[in-house]
Amino acid sequence: MGLLVPILLIPYIVSIVGIKNFGISSVAFSVSFFFSIIVDFGFYITGVNKLSTEKDSKNISVIITNIIYTKTILFLALLPIVLIIYWYLTGDGLEWRVYLFSLCIPFASILNLSWALQGLHKIKAWSLLTILGQVFYIVMVFLLIHEPSDVIIINLLYGLGLLLSGLASLLYLTKKHSLQFTKIDRVAIAAELKGGYHFFLSNLGNYTALYFLSPLIGFMISYEMAGIYAIIEKIYLIARRPFSIYQTFMLPKISNLVQTTQIRTAKQTIKSTFLFVIIFILAELIVLWIFKRQIIHYFTSLNVELLEKMLLYSLIALIIVIINCPITLFLMAMNRKRELMKISLIAPMFGVIFGYILLSHYGIIGSIFSIIFLELFYSVYLLIEYIKFEKIRKERSSITKL
Repeated sequence: MGLLVPILLIPYIVSIVGIKNFGISSVAFSVSFFFSIIVDFGFYITGVNKLSTEKDSKNISVIITNIIYTKTILFLALLPIVLIIYWYLTGDGLEWRVYLFSLCIPFASILNLSWALQGLHKIKAWSLLTILGQVFYIVMVFLLIHEPSDVIIINLLYGLGLLLSGLASLLYLTKKHSLQFTKIDRVAIAAELKGGYHFFLSNLGNYTALYFLSPLIGFMISYEMAGIYAIIEKIYLIARRPFSIYQTFMLPKISNLVQTTQIRTAKQTIKSTFLFVIIFILAELIVLWIFKRQIIHYFTSLNVELLEKMLLYSLIALIIVIINCPITLFLMAMNRKRELMKISLIAPMFGVIFGYILLSHYGIIGSIFSIIFLELFYSVYLLIEYIKFEKIRKERSSITKL
């Protein structure tokens, strides 16, 4: 469903609101999702790690409710700052309304309980409840988006879909795990923030590295070019999605294995399961190469040759991700907070600098060069960190045996 949503909706949305308004919506979505990452903090990893080995229903309630309270505080603290930034950047008019309604996305992050379902190994429930929100989003877009001015509610509908999934997840956890809201514990909330800030910075950096180009193009070139890039970005992220799906499914299992000192088993599990991801990605590459023109025409009939060129270049970046995906999963499961934080903070800084330079010199094509550079940077850095980690682990193991 995650792959299907943009495939179904983007052609329809572009045909109704136009490429420029689609660009405004895409930039607002990227910025709002950036704020939702702040609300999510590092709980998508720390929450999963805590719940993956927890059996007591009372402790499960404490963990989940403390994280919900922490998210709520982060959102409320963030809201006035975001409103001021939006007003300053957009002023009154269409852009302001698009950005304002997009705030439903970070608000919905408060009740985004996918991490809890993953940590409790309720993958089937997580999938079905996520699909519920996505189906709602698809239906509402076709029912309510009929003219260019309707662009203001596109991101609102997406946020409402997330909120629906969150509320359904809350009801499910209440029924299946006797979830009860505990009293607000300031000490526990402070502990959650302290324990997750490494992963928060990592996630923030990773998101910035992936999505900074859309706002940069919108401000440097035009919203129309941002709309063009958004089409390629969506195709690339759809093709890249199997990597994140794999990490989401495997993190609880690998985390559980390494926490019980079964590191060799964890590595073997990653090797055996990731083979299927590689096969799937190679099949994707062949399809994208052969049917590139038909794929572009499906989304839009404008700037087809430019979009084809951008799509072909993006395939290089997709191949590079094959290297960094399993290493990232292993380091997340091993709780290597500092290593992940370093790369996640360094990468977007380089990305913004090189993105600005490449966009200035190559125009919109420079955006794809930036993606290739970033994926290559991640792979080299993660490979070096993994080699260092293995060397230290083997030295410690030798000392222990002696």
